[in-house]
Amino acid sequence: MAWALILLGTVSASTVVSEGTAASRETPAAASSAQEEAPLAEPAAGPRPGAVGISLARAVATALDRNFGILAAGDSVAAAKLRETASRSQFYPTLTPQYQRSTDDQALALDASQRLPWTGGRLSATAAFRSNLGAELPPTRFSDMRLLLTQPLLRGFGPNATSYELVNSQRARQSQERALDLARQRLAVQVAAAFYQIVQQRQLLAVAEQSLKRSDGLRRASEARLEVGLVSKLDVFRAQLQASQAEESMIRAQAALEDALERFRVLLGLAPTDPTEPEAVTLPDPPGDAPEPVEVLVSRALANRRELEETRDQVTDARRAVALTRQSLLPQLDLNLGLTRGGFGNSLGESFRAADRGFTFFVTTSYPLARSAAVAAKATAEIEVAARGRGLEQRRLEIESEVRGAAREMERIRKSVDLQRQAVEVAERQLRLATLRYQRGLASNFDVVDAEGSLILARTALVGLRTSYQVARIELLRVTGALDPAREFAP
Repeated sequence: MAWALILLGTVSASTVVSEGTAASRETPAAASSAQEEAPLAEPAAGPRPGAVGISLARAVATALDRNFGILAAGDSVAAAKLRETASRSQFYPTLTPQYQRSTDDQALALDASQRLPWTGGRLSATAAFRSNLGAELPPTRFSDMRLLLTQPLLRGFGPNATSYELVNSQRARQSQERALDLARQRLAVQVAAAFYQIVQQRQLLAVAEQSLKRSDGLRRASEARLEVGLVSKLDVFRAQLQASQAEESMIRAQAALEDALERFRVLLGLAPTDPTEPEAVTLPDPPGDAPEPVEVLVSRALANRRELEETRDQVTDARRAVALTRQSLLPQLDLNLGLTRGGFGNSLGESFRAADRGFTFFVTTSYPLARSAAVAAKATAEIEVAARGRGLEQRRLEIESEVRGAAREMERIRKSVDLQRQAVEVAERQLRLATLRYQRGLASNFDVVDAEGSLILARTALVGLRTSYQVARIELLRVTGALDPAREFAP
C-alpha cells in the first residue's frame, strides 16, 4: 500500500512536470491569452441548503424598512413635524365663546384674537351681550363690542422675534430629516459590509476546506513514506501539525460565518435564526481605470454632505439667537389702536342702534431694571456664534480628510489586489514545486508545509481585498454625499 501511494505520487508529479514543461514551451502571447481567459477568482459559494438567498439590493431595502435604528429615526421625524404644527398654530385665529345664566340675567360673549405673523402685533376682538331678566326691573339688553390692535415698536417687533419659535421647530424637523437621511446612508454601508463579510467568510471557509484536503493528503503520504523509511518521524509530526492547524482554521471559519450571518440578519431587523442568507456573488477585481481626482471628490463632498448643510444652518440659528437677545435689551414700547361700540335698549336691535362708538389710541411702555439675565444671554449667544463658526470650519476639514482617506483606501486596495493576485500565483507555483520535490524525495515536507501556509495567507488576503473594495466603493459615495440608497441599490 505504501509503495502504491509513493508510486501514485511520483506519477502525479511527473504529470505536473510534463504539464509545466509543455506550458513553458508556449509563446508569451499564448500564455497571456490563457491568463485572460481563465482569470484567478475564488469560487462563488452560495447559501446553505434550506436557506433563502437574498441579493444586496433586496437586503438594503429590507434593512431600510425594518431596521430598528431607522424606525426610531423616522419616529423622531414624525414627532418633530407634530411640534412644528403646534408652533404654527400660534398664528391661527383663536375663538373663545362664553355663556353665563343666572336667575337675574344671562350673558353671551365671544373673544377672538389673531397674532400677526410679520410685525409681531396682536389683533383682538370681543363681543358681549347681556340681558337683564330680573322681575323687579323691565327687561334690558346690553351690547359691548371692542376691537384692539397692539403693535410692539421695539422689543418683539419684526419677523425674527415673531417667528422665532416656529423657525426653531422647522429647523428641528429639518435636522431630524437630515439625520434620517444620514442614518439611511450609514445603514446601507453597514448592510453592504455585512453582506460582503459573509461572502468573504464563505470563501475563506472554502479555502480552509481545500487546505485541509491537501494537508490530509500530505499527512497520509508522510506516514506511508515513514513506513518504508524514506522520511523521518519529524516529517510525519510536521504533516500532522499542519493537518490539525488546517482543521482548526476551518472550524474558526465556520464559527465566523455563523457570527456574520447573525449580525447580518439583526441588521435587517430579522431574527438571528431566520433562514435568510446572502445569495452567491462573484467578486470581480477592481477596474483598472484611474479614479476621479481627489480635488473633484472633495468639492463634491463640500457641496453635497448633509452634515455640512446642518452645521451651516446651526451658524444661522446662532445668529438669529443673537439678534433676538439684542432686541430683548430694548424697552417694551407698544402702540394700541382700538374701536369700541356699546349700548343698551329694550331689545338687542335697539341696543345696536343706540350704541355709542369710540376710538382709542394709547401707548404703553415698560423697561425692567434687572437686566443681568438678558445681558448674560446676549453674551452667551455671541459666544455660541463664534463656537458654531469654528465648528463649521472643523467640519469642513473633517469632511475633506474623510474624502481623501476614502480615496486613498480605494487606490490602495486597487493596487494591492494586483500585487496579491501575483502573490497567489507565486504561492501556487511554490506549493506545486515543493510538493514535486517532496514526492521525488529531493526535500522534506517542510517546504510543502511552508508553501501551504503562504498560499493560505495569500488567498485570504486576496479575498479580503476584493470584499473590502466593494465596501470601500460604497463608502466613497457616502463621504462625498453622492450615496442614494434607493438609486444605488435599485433592484
